[in-house]
Amino acid sequence: MDYLYKALGKEIRAAKSDPESFFPLKPQRAELVAGGRKHRSAAPARTLLGKVVPFPVNLERLYVLRNEATAKEHLNVWEQYRVLRSRILETMRAQKMRTLMISSAVSGECKTTTSINLALALSQVAGIKVLLVDTDLRKPGIAEVLGIPYELGLDDYLRSSVPLSDVLLQLTDSLFLVPSGGVDQNSVELLHSSAMVAFVNEVQSNFDLIIFDTPPIFPVADARVTANLVDAVLFCVRAGKTSETIVSEAIALIRPKLIGTVLVGAKVRLGGCYYYSGSSLKE
Repeated sequence: MDYLYKALGKEIRAAKSDPESFFPLKPQRAELVAGGRKHRSAAPARTLLGKVVPFPVNLERLYVLRNEATAKEHLNVWEQYRVLRSRILETMRAQKMRTLMISSAVSGECKTTTSINLALALSQVAGIKVLLVDTDLRKPGIAEVLGIPYELGLDDYLRSSVPLSDVLLQLTDSLFLVPSGGVDQNSVELLHSSAMVAFVNEVQSNFDLIIFDTPPIFPVADARVTANLVDAVLFCVRAGKTSETIVSEAIALIRPKLIGTVLVGAKVRLGGCYYYSGSSLKE
């Protein structure tokens, strides 16, 4: 994995030499364009309710595994998510950020797995209301991975002006999900729309932290469009899979919003399944 560390090292050196240009991270709020819906105030209203669904079996396994002393490998994995959670919270609170996009250069980098586990970890912090949004309108993943049935999703909100409450699924008291809603080949246009801007504004009015799971950066433009609407980006790389060139090109596209990188599958370094490259976070 020398190529990956060289690529990340190059970005870290750039950050140290010119931190202002590398980290222009300021609290953001998507502007409502003409024709869009009127958004609520910036402070979380905490009154929005979604459809309560049975706690997903795959999420329940995480609760069980972390309490089994014999499941050492799973505990190591969960511990790394707790470390990731702490660093993300530290950075986002310091910068007064609320929206985080999780993506990767190409498919198969475990970005959806990272999104789900990080959302669960964040929701366990007292006083934090977390929303996980599946913005992959080409290949829905989160609800399918968790085994959650649903009727409406983000696609319906963007196309049909259905209320947010109709596409919102409540998994726990503090964890909510907006599924993708289906396969849509016009996803880029929908993500560029005033309805998407209104969606970002509305969820910021009702949740403390919002995680957007997006398609990979290559070969489609969806993730790059979504990156313009969020405060920060977390980048996933699978050990031994992605070339240095692709990693570097992807990082360059999201560089202004990048706050961290997750290296997946690096068992050698930490003895678990996940390694978090905290050195790429702004200190």
